[in-house]
Amino acid sequence: MSARAAASRPVALVTGAAAGLGRAITLALAGQGDAVVIADREEAAARELAAELAAGGATALALRVDVADPDSVAGMLRDTLERFGRLDRLVNNAGLLGPIKPLWETTEEELRRVCEVNVQGVFTCTRLAARQMIEQKSGSIVSVASIAGKEGPRHLGIYSLSKAAVIGATRSWAKDLAPHGVRINCVSPSLIGGDGMVNEMPAWFSSDSISRIPLGRPARAREVAEIVLFLLSDRASFVTGACYDVSGGRSSY
Repeated sequence: MSARAAASRPVALVTGAAAGLGRAITLALAGQGDAVVIADREEAAARELAAELAAGGATALALRVDVADPDSVAGMLRDTLERFGRLDRLVNNAGLLGPIKPLWETTEEELRRVCEVNVQGVFTCTRLAARQMIEQKSGSIVSVASIAGKEGPRHLGIYSLSKAAVIGATRSWAKDLAPHGVRINCVSPSLIGGDGMVNEMPAWFSSDSISRIPLGRPARAREVAEIVLFLLSDRASFVTGACYDVSGGRSSY
């Protein structure tokens, strides 16, 4: 496909895009015709997904990106604009679960590591994308938060802190960006079945998490991806600063 033809499509950038929820979001965006930027620390996995999409006729660019490194994020935006000339949609999906243990056993290094990805990474990606979208006078951003940012589950203090920060920042940034034609929202999923974070959890923790979901099962990645696509789209043109629960009834505020 020519660069001109690709540029006529909406351009969507997804961080942590090569696996789990990020992969589901990327596949859904490509499926609706977006040109997708697959940003992930795992370059081989990103390239594999890009090749899979290209084989099906989609337009995809794979980039190795560490969202905790501002220089890496700046390079991601630069490469995106060099290839496509614009950025219409950003999904801040990259994240770390971090330690599952009580406050008094956690360390400052663990706090730093989680917040560099979950908070600083979202801040840096959003700030740079927002500058481009403000110039375009259009754009939509969705960040992946978590019900942990609302409920604060036991033994998950650092992760809960980081996701609460994403929810609060989303509400504030929405007010900054609204006059410029740019919307920003977030989603707060419960446990997602098959997602990489499940593999980081002890069995007792994931079982306990599922037991608290009224619908009685974990979310499917595609179910969360559908809400992300809705919030990115013009169907949600009057929605900004919102945090949408995708929790099977576990969280309702």
